[in-house]
Amino acid sequence: MISIVPTKRFNKEYKKFVKNNLQRAESIVKAIDLFVKDPKHPSLHIEKLEGTGIWSMRIDRGNRIFFLWTDENTVLFIDIGHHDKYRNY
Repeated sequence: MISIVPTKRFNKEYKKFVKNNLQRAESIVKAIDLFVKDPKHPSLHIEKLEGTGIWSMRIDRGNRIFFLWTDENTVLFIDIGHHDKYRNY
């Protein structure tokens, strides 16, 4: 089973991302639950950002969670937000 370690940045961005938006919060819980059970599930659209060690997972059509694998069973959640945030990395 996958262990998830959120960074301070992720926690800060998460709070802003779900503020007053129950649907987003539910989508995140669903995506994370699926990821923990099966990180290769096709609906997550897991992809590695070119030229980095950072990966992204789909929350919904336009939003992603950005993460790093620290070992084969542990991921470090580093950011969350709109798909275009990948340009920051």
